[in-house]
Amino acid sequence: PDVSVVNSSVSGHEGGDISVECLYGSRYQNENKKWCRYKDQSCYTVGRTDTSQNSSVQISEDDRRRIFTVLMTGLRLTDSGWYFCSAGELLYPVQLTVIEAEP
Repeated sequence: PDVSVVNSSVSGHEGGDISVECLYGSRYQNENKKWCRYKDQSCYTVGRTDTSQNSSVQISEDDRRRIFTVLMTGLRLTDSGWYFCSAGELLYPVQLTVIEAEP
């Protein structure tokens, strides 16, 4: 596939972090790479750090290996849901589950 992920289902604990590796084909080398949330269609692009509430998203790209890595830190329960790795027009779904922290 032109866009895929190492794990299409990831989980992390509240307050913790997760990372997702998105792989893409050579013809997408120069396309825009994004990590998008399905629910509200909000997208994070490579090299941009977004902090909303407590969760922050960082995306770094290794174009030699054709991978971009999404790091989400400070996970909240509300972060659970479907996301997409996106390169150009292509989307690959990833399901994120945030597990409640132990009291």
